[in-house]
Amino acid sequence: MKKLFTSAVFVLIISIHAGAQEKVYFDENWEKTTQDKMEFYREIENKGKLTLIRDFYKNGTLQMEGLVSDTTPGSEVYEGKITWYNAEGKVLSKGTYSAGQQIGPAKTFDEQGRLLEDLIYKADGTFTGKIYSYKNLDEMSYHNRITTYETPESIKSVVYDEDIKGIRYEIISDGKELYETKFYGEKGKYIGTNRSGDSSDKVSVEYYQDPMKVSKIEKQNKDGKVTESTIYSPEGIILQEEKKNKKSDYQKTYDKTGKQLGSLTYIYDKEADYYMPQDGEEYQFNYEFSGFTAMNIYKNGLAILNKYFDENGKLSSEQVLKDEITQEIRYYYPDGKEKGTLIYKDDMPYNGTLYEGLIEQHYKDGILVHSKSFRLDEKLKTETKINADQTVYNSTVYDENGAVAYTYSHPVEQGDGFTAQIVQYAKGKSTNKAVVKEGILESGKLKYKSESGLKELERNGKWITVKIYNTEGKLIQDSKILAETQEPDAYNSLNIQITEADLQYEFFESI
Repeated sequence: MKKLFTSAVFVLIISIHAGAQEKVYFDENWEKTTQDKMEFYREIENKGKLTLIRDFYKNGTLQMEGLVSDTTPGSEVYEGKITWYNAEGKVLSKGTYSAGQQIGPAKTFDEQGRLLEDLIYKADGTFTGKIYSYKNLDEMSYHNRITTYETPESIKSVVYDEDIKGIRYEIISDGKELYETKFYGEKGKYIGTNRSGDSSDKVSVEYYQDPMKVSKIEKQNKDGKVTESTIYSPEGIILQEEKKNKKSDYQKTYDKTGKQLGSLTYIYDKEADYYMPQDGEEYQFNYEFSGFTAMNIYKNGLAILNKYFDENGKLSSEQVLKDEITQEIRYYYPDGKEKGTLIYKDDMPYNGTLYEGLIEQHYKDGILVHSKSFRLDEKLKTETKINADQTVYNSTVYDENGAVAYTYSHPVEQGDGFTAQIVQYAKGKSTNKAVVKEGILESGKLKYKSESGLKELERNGKWITVKIYNTEGKLIQDSKILAETQEPDAYNSLNIQITEADLQYEFFESI
């Protein structure tokens, strides 16, 4: 009888326990849903005054477990130790809570199981401990970092490559706007320190990203002026050294084999407190120190030749100067062949072609006779030619597909505003004609893109009708403005001032 009684009690306990459990289903946004649409589900079990919740992924893998005093999804009030897991069952984070507030030890991990945070929270929300980040080239994170909070205000961060005792730099802050950065090179060799609020000399170091190598070392005096600078190749070869310390004033530049390419001397101008280039060749490196952007040649303190290089290090142009006034510019193709020459007179373009970015301008006897502008894909965007009498420019604007969008004629000598006779095209046919004088529409109708949307202006007597359409072509604004009363305001959507740039604006999606 005793055995039967015990069994009956056990069955009763199991039944009560099972009856206390509850299962709730959630979608991917943790909104309650039905079982057939769920991505997560939750098992709820009463534990005295608290409730044990255990969340699971759809496949049954545990996602979170812990005690709460409030089970409201998204507003749970955690109590005690809480642990979260990823879909593979690895711990993502764990911490200790009191009345929903994190207090005590807490750790988080990445998907690879590496420690991201190892902290101890206090009741006031501050914490001490360490935060980790890891080198990940796919996410453009090129170095490892460990940041230590010795106190909530005192922070030390170490940025390193593979060995935390190897090449690195360390940033230390006391939380009172005072900090210092210590720099280290290969095998952890100390290079120098840059300390704020200190009148002593400072050192700054730049590094290549992957692998981490010293790329540049600068020494600064107490006034923050650079007195020495050395640039290194990734292999550790000196590419450039510069000294400006009133004893040795020079710059020397080398190739990647250590062969000297050029040298430049400086003279210190005490009145201007500036080192003036004097004689020799000055080389300017690109951001990555992989090549040059420019090389300037000086003689007796004046630049006589400036050379400019493209992103691949190829010579793109040469500027010849005399008494600091441009005499001519020679342009080159990437293969080294001459592209064109522009002769200057009185420091102004006179004969030849100017190539500047996406713009090409041809001058004859000091007059701009033909110009083009291009898009990044090298397609023609605008073209302007002067007429035979050299009194009028005839311009054409092309859309992104190469079709004519506008043609307009405007005088060579413009007044205070844009003056032109404009014809607008759509699908190869003229649609609108307009006359603009000093930036104001005098007759006709014109549509053009603007920051506000597609803008349409139409002249009716003394009034100009302004209509603005959104990207779907829906009218969103319709107004009438007296033509002679409005002050120019480019930031006002109802501005009726027309400029030549309005005909070339392209950021609005489509007409």
